[in-house]
Amino acid sequence: MKKAFFLLLTFSITTTAVAQYVTFFKFKTDHPEQVVQTMTDMVASDYGKTIPARINLSALLFAGTEEATHVVTFDFMSEDDLQSFMNSWAVSKEAQLYSAKFSTISTATEQYIATPLYYQGDWDPDQVFMIWNMDVKDQAAYAQAFVAFTSEYDKKKSYPGSYGIGQPIVGQGGNYSHFIWVGAKDMATSLKATKEMYNDPLFQSFVGKTSDLAELKGTYMMQEIMKFK
Repeated sequence: MKKAFFLLLTFSITTTAVAQYVTFFKFKTDHPEQVVQTMTDMVASDYGKTIPARINLSALLFAGTEEATHVVTFDFMSEDDLQSFMNSWAVSKEAQLYSAKFSTISTATEQYIATPLYYQGDWDPDQVFMIWNMDVKDQAAYAQAFVAFTSEYDKKKSYPGSYGIGQPIVGQGGNYSHFIWVGAKDMATSLKATKEMYNDPLFQSFVGKTSDLAELKGTYMMQEIMKFK
């Protein structure tokens, strides 16, 4: 049953047009305006125009003990696109100049490649994301419970944007193994949807059923500042 379930998850991922790999470059900075300008210049450069990914800069809000203040994400459609980016970054003098400049205005805190295990909707239009970092002990059982809960809840309330489970697969750091996200068009919509979900009996039942399968390690809000590509 579990094998069939994950074959279903794999099929749902590989037959849609949403990015299959997202690289997260988390960092802290006291100069966000310089970060925006540096990113803007890089993406507009000859090198930047060749990057085969959607690129976003977001702020991490109400992040508790999270060291990072911001994150740059690159959304890649395939392994080949990600490989092309990494190879070109390593040999491009232009890319290295921007990397050196970036290091003078920010400090890297965490980097990883994540892939969605299960999701609904396209996260590209979403401007704000609620993130739950989870330490999952039984991936198959937890994912199955998550799909059952979100499917039922979405019919009842309707999520304001995309939602799903992501897994860092390379460069995983911190004390969590997976993360859950729910996207929305703005902060007010995200907060209202989160409050309503927390108070719903379906959510409370889901938390009770999965208490032995996963442990919540932290939450934060990710608000998009700039969409570069």
